[in-house]
Amino acid sequence: MPFSEEMLWDHINDGWSSMSFKQRNLWNAIKRMPEEWEIRENYRVWVVALMGETAIYYDHIEEEFALAQWSQFGNIGNCKSSSWTLPQAVQMLMNTIETGW
Repeated sequence: MPFSEEMLWDHINDGWSSMSFKQRNLWNAIKRMPEEWEIRENYRVWVVALMGETAIYYDHIEEEFALAQWSQFGNIGNCKSSSWTLPQAVQMLMNTIETGW
């Protein structure tokens, strides 16, 4: 993969610095060491957080964070949405917790 983990950490750290206190609390509970997962055949993304069956991942081609469902470790299923910053993706999970949607 031409996009290095070091470059990913730059995006994660930038996102963390923009998070609210509540977002940082959730992030600290769900974050994981970045790991490449397959989203479709021959296309890999960086998973940076897991909460239940939902993953936050970074797509280095699209240059965005997104949410997706997963059921098999290492493989992502359907994407919920895209074009988010890391704080926005974490906020979407917070909204899901608060509203059930």
